[in-house]
Amino acid sequence: MIQRIQSLYLLLSLICTGLFYFFPFGDIITTEDSIIPLIVTGVRYTKNGDTVFYSLLPMLIMISLINLISLTSIFLYKRRMLQIRLNIFNIITQLGSIGMIFYYLSNAAKQIGVDYSTKILIILPLVSAIFTFLAVRAIAKDEALVRSISRLRK
Repeated sequence: MIQRIQSLYLLLSLICTGLFYFFPFGDIITTEDSIIPLIVTGVRYTKNGDTVFYSLLPMLIMISLINLISLTSIFLYKRRMLQIRLNIFNIITQLGSIGMIFYYLSNAAKQIGVDYSTKILIILPLVSAIFTFLAVRAIAKDEALVRSISRLRK
């Protein structure tokens, strides 16, 4: 299962999106020149003496869904067509997460009333989508090979 190239692509895709749990994908720069890191679980900041929590729950759910689909798809190696469909859905979700990242960055900065900056982590959903696309191509090649061999048997 892991020795197949598509499984390695899916594992790399899983690692790319899994990094969102551990590293901030953007910073909010306050008027006092302090930097508030924006991570997938949310951001806690102090405004006018009050501590405010800005939740990114939809973003957390989307990243978790992407990781779950990638992990599930690795173990569906016997059902290649289902694996292809799941991965195509995963590519669409990964590309949608890029838009969601920018939405939450700008929305959080607007709520706090300051500016934001992005980190290099912002390109990882695109890299993950590329790895998933490469996995889909390899799975399709396997499916074509299996079908051609079963035609020869008949």
